[in-house]
Amino acid sequence: MNVNYPIKENVDVKEIKTALKPFGGRCAKIVEGKLEYQVKEENENAAYACLKDKGYIN
Repeated sequence: MNVNYPIKENVDVKEIKTALKPFGGRCAKIVEGKLEYQVKEENENAAYACLKDKGYIN
């Protein structure tokens, strides 16, 4: 499943990729101010919560 969220500025995509690994996230990239990545549907909410807690996304 592809997802995208508005991302905060000055974020290192390598850090995000590392944070997403436990959730099966992959192919993370920043496109036009949004973070795009692929994740299994059952892990979507957990991955979102992790990124939000770490302050990567709005």
